[in-house]
Amino acid sequence: MRLRLLLVLLLSLAGGAPVAAQPSDIIWCRQPVFRIPFQIEASEQGRLREVQLYLQEGTGKPWRLIKTVGPNERHFPFRAEADGLHQFMVRTIDIEGKAYPPRVEEAAPGLRVMVDTVLPVAMLRQLPARGDQLGFEWEVRDDNLDVLSLQVDYRGQGAGEWQPLMVDALAVGQKYFVPAARGPIEVRLRVKDRAENQGSAYLVLQGSGFEPLRRETDSFTSRNNPVPAYSTQQREVKVINSTEMNLNYSLEDVGPSGVSVVELWFTRDGRTWQRQGEDPDKTSPFQVRFNSEGQYGLTLVVKSGVGLGDRPPQTGDVPQMWVEVDLTKPVVEVKGVEAGRGADAGNLTIQWRAEDKNLAAAPISLSYAENPEGPWTSMVGGLENTGRYVWRIPPGTPYRFHVRVEAVDKGGNIGHADTPKPVIVDLSLPRGRLTGVDSPARP
Repeated sequence: MRLRLLLVLLLSLAGGAPVAAQPSDIIWCRQPVFRIPFQIEASEQGRLREVQLYLQEGTGKPWRLIKTVGPNERHFPFRAEADGLHQFMVRTIDIEGKAYPPRVEEAAPGLRVMVDTVLPVAMLRQLPARGDQLGFEWEVRDDNLDVLSLQVDYRGQGAGEWQPLMVDALAVGQKYFVPAARGPIEVRLRVKDRAENQGSAYLVLQGSGFEPLRRETDSFTSRNNPVPAYSTQQREVKVINSTEMNLNYSLEDVGPSGVSVVELWFTRDGRTWQRQGEDPDKTSPFQVRFNSEGQYGLTLVVKSGVGLGDRPPQTGDVPQMWVEVDLTKPVVEVKGVEAGRGADAGNLTIQWRAEDKNLAAAPISLSYAENPEGPWTSMVGGLENTGRYVWRIPPGTPYRFHVRVEAVDKGGNIGHADTPKPVIVDLSLPRGRLTGVDSPARP
């Protein structure tokens, strides 16, 4: 039987031209939903009963039948359940029940698609100035990074056109340059992965000091609009120390047709929106998982049973909620612990340094333990981060012990530091004084 199959990948959301592939090629796709058209010669259609699509996830795994259509169909719809390599094979069954290819386990892939929906993570940070040179460092991360796509531009703050800046195509690097404009300088970095997902970062360079403004990821493959300065002030942000969370929501004004879709959309920069996914049971809470730390603006989009409801958020729309994924523990250092002497005897002065971008209110707790492995006994909690506290040692406290300083951030991450050696609080120096002499008793 002569059968000609045309395996073409069409992105269902991209709207671009089909990308044809040789069987040995891997097609990179940033969308989890696409269709696989096939073409059967008209003279053969009457001899076929059905066309089957088999999937092999990864390599070396068995083929799995995932879709069957009639010979008059023209494509298979497909939705990837996870990122990774998806290999496809098409099999036909004729009206006599004969299959081609006859043995599935010996069939070779006809189409190989690597699904990658994760955006690269990009970060920028200012370096100390060198005379009239401004400097910055960058880091970009992605499992499938196309480092040759790295592009950096700059302009005077608020100016119109961006100017390209030559940098080394490295995942981690730094750059010093003399800007053509005076005053604050905006820098943006853009980088893609092999699936054309784009991540970007934005920073305002000052003449001195350090002012990181934003880390963002962006799903656009190109943009001509200038990136405005972005501020996280004047917004209420819920901080959580997990990439997984449950979002509580309520549905209002639900009609007799019910609810067909509950979608979650998110933005990293307040401008560009992406669809995160659907709540399958359309019942609160909405279980969400994000890929990395950072702030996420969230908006819920709900459709009725007949498709009416909210439109997806657009550029400039204010999110319904902001959350920040913060997995980083506060940095804590014990600067010194000193037992009082003289009039200050019985007091213990503890000094520390605690830093975190999301420190909680009154984040400091102090405790002590005779052994470095514990158990730890609370001295005091709920202290402001003043860096110093004088503790009155209560009766019954051991005379030597380790001290621990703990700091908690708004997400519940706890960092701590301990004294490397035990602190001695009994500073008494015993002395002896002769008070007299007695003759030994005689028998």
